[in-house]
Amino acid sequence: MKSILESPHVYIAFQRLVGGARMREICLEMLKPQASERILDVGCGPAYYLSDLPLVEYYGFDTDKRYIRHARTKFGERAQFFDETFTREHAVRLGKFDGILLMGLLHHLDDKTAHELLSLAADSLRPGGRVIALDTTVHPGQSWWEHRLAVGDRGEFVRTPEAFTDLATSHFSEVHGEFRPTGSWVPNVHWIMTLRSPLAPATNSA
Repeated sequence: MKSILESPHVYIAFQRLVGGARMREICLEMLKPQASERILDVGCGPAYYLSDLPLVEYYGFDTDKRYIRHARTKFGERAQFFDETFTREHAVRLGKFDGILLMGLLHHLDDKTAHELLSLAADSLRPGGRVIALDTTVHPGQSWWEHRLAVGDRGEFVRTPEAFTDLATSHFSEVHGEFRPTGSWVPNVHWIMTLRSPLAPATNSA
């Protein structure tokens, strides 16, 4: 399955089939992007949902060159895409953002790398900005099938909501999380966090 999903077209079809596309729609609704805002999308994949955004100043990062090639072909005239990891150098060069998307990303990162990314996100927010993070999760009370789907995800660091929240509160003073079902035939639930008010740089570390 992992090798099949390397195809952008298959990945997009799969996301729509299993409810992942609906989860991203929910994230965009929570982000509430306004025209001309600066939006950073780390782990954007083929960015198939970009057409659902108003005319924002959009920057997408993903390490999968095939996904980024697909995104550039479809949206290159209205966005900037980078087939590389978002780093401190990028943050300094690109400046501050009104909104940052981390959709389906943190559960692919170990704790150290997740802290580094969240620190970068905190430092990259404009005053009043917000981060939306979407992830597969494991939690008490979920069915055996839901648990198997979660731990079988391509990400190797699927966490509990509490563990995701602990990561976020090391970098943001306002962290709101909620469960969201996919609403599809796949019995899966995701954890979505809205992060605001970055901690001061002196304490924004882990």
